Amino acid sequence: MQLGTVELGKIPRVILAMNDENLEEKLFKARELKIDLIEARIDLLKNLTETNIKHFLDTIGDFGFYAVATVRPVWEGGKFSKDEEERLNVIKQVAEHPVVAAIDIELRAEKIIKRVITYTKSLRKKVIVSFHDFEKTPSPEEIVNITSKAGEIGGDIVKCAFQANSIHDVSNTSCTMKTIGMPKIFMLMGDKGSISRVDGFFFGSLLTYTFFGKSVAPGQIEAENLIKLLMRFYPDYRKEKQKTEKAI
Repeated sequence: MQLGTVELGKIPRVILAMNDENLEEKLFKARELKIDLIEARIDLLKNLTETNIKHFLDTIGDFGFYAVATVRPVWEGGKFSKDEEERLNVIKQVAEHPVVAAIDIELRAEKIIKRVITYTKSLRKKVIVSFHDFEKTPSPEEIVNITSKAGEIGGDIVKCAFQANSIHDVSNTSCTMKTIGMPKIFMLMGDKGSISRVDGFFFGSLLTYTFFGKSVAPGQIEAENLIKLLMRFYPDYRKEKQKTEKAI
């Protein structure tokens, strides 16, 4: 599967969560580190005007990146506080931008999820159906149910983020995810779950999320440290990054 020009599944891929604070400075650094994709956190922008959203996405494109766009609502850990119809309008505007390769929409967004999926796919773009639990890790049976629903409703990729309250939460989730055939992204939040942001690829996860400055989710590993770990533990990732350096 591809998001923009980025092929998922063969080697680890890193996605950087960003808002519009120090945007160009961070994009320069992201390019130096050979970050693969940008998570465009539309809900974290200072002003949610059409002009500001377009400038934000244009700038990401100017630096050569494709984006996964997220307009995360307050009720699932984001900052978008208006009603769902207004959020749908913002998502549609964002999905139309050429730099956006995928839209992330929550499985629990019952009022708009089907319309988001239909509209995004009409633009020939991918849909990531996400599910977050900031308190606990669901049981293996619940995880299977979540991923099944994401596939049935039309998601191309399912993304799961659960709070890890023990190391067993990490191992149970990883082993469960390995059995799921649908394309997936998963991570365990919190200090006990940080390892999943590095070893999740062994169990089939397609992306790992990172940040510069201040993390947007508990347990994320800062970009430079994360890339060093991936270089250490994934020889194919290291080879591709070194090949890119020589080409440059």
